[in-house]
Amino acid sequence: MWRRLLVVTGLALLATACLPQKTPTALGYHKQSCSFAYIGLKGIECGTMVVEETRGKANGRTVALPIVIVRASASDRKSDPVIFLHGGPGGDVVSGLPFRLRRKPGLVTEDRDWIFFDHRGTGKSTPSLDCGEAPLSDAGVTSDAGVAELQACGRKLAAQGIDLTQYNSAVIAQDVRDLRQALGIKAYNLYGGSYGTRVAMAVMQHDPADLRAVVLNSTWPPEANATAPLPGLVSREVRQVLAYCAGDNECNGKYPDLAARFDTRLRQWLTTPVTDKDQTYTADAVGAFLLDQIYSPDGASALPTTIDKLLNGDYKALGKFVKTQAGYTEGQFFTTLCREEFSFEDPAALDRVDANDPIAAAVARDTRRFFAVCQAFATGKGGAVENEALVSDIPTLMLSADIDAGCPAELSDETVKGLSKGRNYFFPNRTHTIAGGSTCAKTLVAQFLKTADADVDATCIKSDRPKFPFVYDGK
Repeated sequence: MWRRLLVVTGLALLATACLPQKTPTALGYHKQSCSFAYIGLKGIECGTMVVEETRGKANGRTVALPIVIVRASASDRKSDPVIFLHGGPGGDVVSGLPFRLRRKPGLVTEDRDWIFFDHRGTGKSTPSLDCGEAPLSDAGVTSDAGVAELQACGRKLAAQGIDLTQYNSAVIAQDVRDLRQALGIKAYNLYGGSYGTRVAMAVMQHDPADLRAVVLNSTWPPEANATAPLPGLVSREVRQVLAYCAGDNECNGKYPDLAARFDTRLRQWLTTPVTDKDQTYTADAVGAFLLDQIYSPDGASALPTTIDKLLNGDYKALGKFVKTQAGYTEGQFFTTLCREEFSFEDPAALDRVDANDPIAAAVARDTRRFFAVCQAFATGKGGAVENEALVSDIPTLMLSADIDAGCPAELSDETVKGLSKGRNYFFPNRTHTIAGGSTCAKTLVAQFLKTADADVDATCIKSDRPKFPFVYDGK
């Protein structure tokens, strides 16, 4: 549910994209020069939006949000822009945006401005709620030492005077309001992916005025439970990929009985960690690694090969994951989820995880640690509305994927029931946040934004990806 949407952060060349040398302090939007990373790209505007950290408190503490606007290039330019909401929590979009625009020029529709920003507390916003390199994954915290590290971070952030109750979806929705008002926007659209859908729904819930249409790509609704179902969902989706492999002649020929062999090995791993080249790998790390792999289309397609390598003592991919993990701004991850998700859930529910399922058992170890970290983050508990199903008549296009442990398709099926002008479109053989790799999904989004009618022509789904693709070494 929390994965970043199409974010590229590994290129140091882009690390300062759109950031001014001096951050403005006055409230409001400040247009500024773009960085060298945008050289050659047309129609780009960069700036900074400064808002109060705690609205109405007037204590002088502010938050600065980096803004990038990709101006419409079509002659029939529409006046209602699209505001893009990235994933996470703790993800970002600004740093990797120049690379995305160069690599995928069809990423945005050309008849509307697209507005990108990093959520408060994360990415290139200031203050940053970064906790260093703590072992945080989408599945949970992969070690007890990581819990202690993250707890220390939560206490440190509070000691710095940061109001940890103000870094969450409901407050980001207020940032969206202030941004569009500062830019003089009368009507607008939202595009949210993964956790960005949760922010989009917070806007729909708290501040729906002038909101024309919403795209929800891999939906995470406010009423969904984040922790208890997660271990089982990771196991289900991993096993679905392995079942596709078993039904594929080439894949099954290379890796026969892969699921059964992996279960046997992982059961051993649950009690006996593996040490290789002075690095110890626990089952906890393996469980988190599996979720990371199936979130990615490349990772999911390579999963049988990756698992076979683990079974044969090749831990290179696992080692790379252990070093980087989710790569989130960890503090903002917890200020959001401790307040809006975990405070409504019971860690004891994880005791009902199927002990005979080694994948679920491994992931449950990680997920339980979320609750311990929250003890050191003074976020408070969100209002009851942050745990209630959304009811809205705003036109909404929903995209859900076949392989998605974080934002499973059944959540979209339930969410759309409360959206009188909503439609959910299911994409077989696709993974989390479909649109990045699907021309069909982009076509549906373009149709929808043109008309604000979610009843679009979806016939292309049938030929979008008729078979789950596998990749092997050397291919």
